[in-house]
Amino acid sequence: MRVPTNYFFWLFTALSVLASLSPPSRAAAAALPDDPAAGVAAVGVPDENVPYGVAASWLLGHRLLAEGRTADALPLLHQAYRAQPEAAAIALDFQAALAAEGYVRDALTIMDKLVADHPDSASFRLRRSSLLARSGSEGDALAELRSLRADGADSPSLLVAEATLLVQGDKADRALDLLRGGIARFPEAAADLYLEMAGILQRGDRAADLADLMGEATMAAPERASLWMVRLRALAASGRWDEAAAVARDADRRFGDRGGSFGEPNDHPGAEDGLPADSFIVELADLHARGQRVDQAIALLLPLSESGELGLEPTLWLGRMLLGTGRKADGLALADRAVAAWPDAARARYLKGRVAELGEDWHEALLWYRRAAEAGPDDAEIRLACIRALLVAREKQPAVAAATALAERKRELGEHCTAAAALVPEQDTGGQMILAYGFRAAGDLMRAAERFAQAATDEQLRLGALIQKSLCHDDLGQEVEAREDLERLRREFPDNAEVANTLGYYLAEKGVDLERAEAMIRQALVADPGNGAYLDSLGWVLYRRGSFEGALDHLVQAVNVLPEDPVILEHLGMVLKASGRRQEALDMLRRALSFGGDRGRLDAVIAELEAAGTVQR
Repeated sequence: MRVPTNYFFWLFTALSVLASLSPPSRAAAAALPDDPAAGVAAVGVPDENVPYGVAASWLLGHRLLAEGRTADALPLLHQAYRAQPEAAAIALDFQAALAAEGYVRDALTIMDKLVADHPDSASFRLRRSSLLARSGSEGDALAELRSLRADGADSPSLLVAEATLLVQGDKADRALDLLRGGIARFPEAAADLYLEMAGILQRGDRAADLADLMGEATMAAPERASLWMVRLRALAASGRWDEAAAVARDADRRFGDRGGSFGEPNDHPGAEDGLPADSFIVELADLHARGQRVDQAIALLLPLSESGELGLEPTLWLGRMLLGTGRKADGLALADRAVAAWPDAARARYLKGRVAELGEDWHEALLWYRRAAEAGPDDAEIRLACIRALLVAREKQPAVAAATALAERKRELGEHCTAAAALVPEQDTGGQMILAYGFRAAGDLMRAAERFAQAATDEQLRLGALIQKSLCHDDLGQEVEAREDLERLRREFPDNAEVANTLGYYLAEKGVDLERAEAMIRQALVADPGNGAYLDSLGWVLYRRGSFEGALDHLVQAVNVLPEDPVILEHLGMVLKASGRRQEALDMLRRALSFGGDRGRLDAVIAELEAAGTVQR
């Protein structure tokens, strides 16, 4: 049998920890690892009488326990414990795995034996107290803790454990008194004890008491940022916004130079735990915004932005709030400041694009979105913005340059869509919808259909997505799939006018089930009599059925509603042609061509009509 390459490593490691499997002396008991997941026990002299299999089972079980895989660790630790029940390290791990898997009584039995063998181990007794509480014996757990304190083992951790049991017994005030008493005895742990008290008040929804307590805490331990943060949030929760603003400013003056300059994210490796990502004022603004107090959030941040004290991320957030509340002028000014301060930041450029988009200046928006994509090519939202802008922004081009511009637009759309496809998650159905439209405009109909299918999983987007998916299949010549999508929609939305018109028009285009097609289109027109697309559909199905007079009437109405729609103009031209009105048909078909109609199809019909005119002359 081939020996695994790491076998000898595991064997050596197992041998090196065998000493910990022997029962320790009472003097060494306190040095045993308190946390089974904290690491391998102390290395000593290997005991040759301990089988290698026991050591290996314990070591592997210990590693699995440290990784949180308690169910996998349990049988290995059980095997090791059965072989060496006197080994404290094994027993400690085994009881931890038992407790984690819900076998609390069994874990308690092992812990009782450990305490009996090592009565001077405060950590073992503290752990037994925890197991007693979990097993429902809160009284015994409290007695254990008080006995420890009476034996001189008083410590902040014991106080916290006892306070936790008191809270579980609905004695929160007694727990608070206990912790407050500990602050005087353990001034070095004052901040942590205040935080424990804060947790008790928070769970009891006592925001006002919490704010007052944290005021006391920040005076006692002013260098602990987490106390200021809890105080700020408590003041906000109790509606004391003016006090909260004063506290935020005080905290920023105290901590503003730690881990970075004021207003910049505090990601310095040595930065104190509890400091906000940007500043306490930004944190307060966030609390306002979460409470639907957006104007107050803006009022806090805007002066900092104008004075150049706000970092990039809160600046971008402020920009979104300004634009979301209709303050476009302020949003534009802020976007200009952002681009000036962070010229290479993709999101600053994106903000400029958003301002232009909201002003319906799509060409300016596209310019900035392109610049944003250059700086942030892996930003999905920026890529989607480029696609959206390309779909809307159309340059007015001379006829000669139009084909070249269209080809370039398709190329750029394809580039952004391909990049975004790897960035937009499947559950982002709105993003999938934009991607689908982009792929379709780029001419990649297969991928467009796939993305429309993903968007269709969203009930809000399903109708439009399946209609577009059907159109993609139709353009690909997949008539079965195209009709299946529309028939499915008809079953799901039997009263929807758009669905009725779309399926009716599809059938008219294919020249099948024309009577049913006409009935569905007339149903759509009852719901929306002046809809140009529906009027066009009815005219077209009547044309297909040979009713040229009725077709002409409805198509003229459709053109009056949508005078620049190339498809409607083409349909009217075809009806005029069928009615023998050659010159009017030519004029209408040429007009359809000028508005972007299908050149190949229109050129063929126009050539036919022109040839017929030449013959007549």
